[in-house]
Amino acid sequence: MTTYDFWMTKFGNMSPYRQVVIMVLMATIAANVLAVAFFALVDLGRINNVLIVTTAIVIIVSAPLGSFLVGLNYRLKQTASLLDLASRRDDLTGLSNRNEFYLQAQRQITLCDPAKSAGAILYIDADHFKSINDRYGHAVGDSVLQEIGILLRSVIGEWDFAARFGGEEFALFLTNADIGKADWLSHKILMGMREIPTYLRISELNVTVSVGIAIHEPGQPLEEALVAADKCLYAAKNQGRNRIVHANSEYIEIYQPKRQTM
Repeated sequence: MTTYDFWMTKFGNMSPYRQVVIMVLMATIAANVLAVAFFALVDLGRINNVLIVTTAIVIIVSAPLGSFLVGLNYRLKQTASLLDLASRRDDLTGLSNRNEFYLQAQRQITLCDPAKSAGAILYIDADHFKSINDRYGHAVGDSVLQEIGILLRSVIGEWDFAARFGGEEFALFLTNADIGKADWLSHKILMGMREIPTYLRISELNVTVSVGIAIHEPGQPLEEALVAADKCLYAAKNQGRNRIVHANSEYIEIYQPKRQTM
């Protein structure tokens, strides 16, 4: 930390009252010192000289104080921005968190034509994730979650968004997507899981996920669509995991990835 940063931090941590007192004292002392100096160097018997000296004193005193306050305000804005980002992001994966997902999904539904679907919701849960932590340790488990986050970001479109809901559970909102697109993207996710053991250099590691898909119906509240996707996820779990289940459909897609070798 530089000396400037140190004093900026120290000053910023003071009470507002103490900050005002310090700034007034600094301005008063600087103005008095400059006034004495100019009195000794400049003939103040002429109004022009008085105006020049007064202007010079104001500029010399206000410039550093103004720069200091602007810098402090900039640092505060940066800190506020970082805190805002942290409140909307999952630290481990970099994806949105649950609250941000709800806000974004609700915004999409609100902006959507009430007579049309806003898109598709995917609930995704890593299968037997506890056994990965138990066998390989939490560091490997965290790496798996990070790789899942990278995979989800790589498959979604510009107007879609992904979130980690907590633990090993994730969610996607595919804007304006129909069942065909949602199913196609879900297959890409299941296939992408095959590559995670290779990335982590653990050949015996087996990473699969279960996916529940629900299409937002015209005029449907967000909560109902989320419940439908959640039910499909639990159905996928109960039916053996490593599969995709659609809401309001008898169709079930089962995908068994082949074991990868190093």
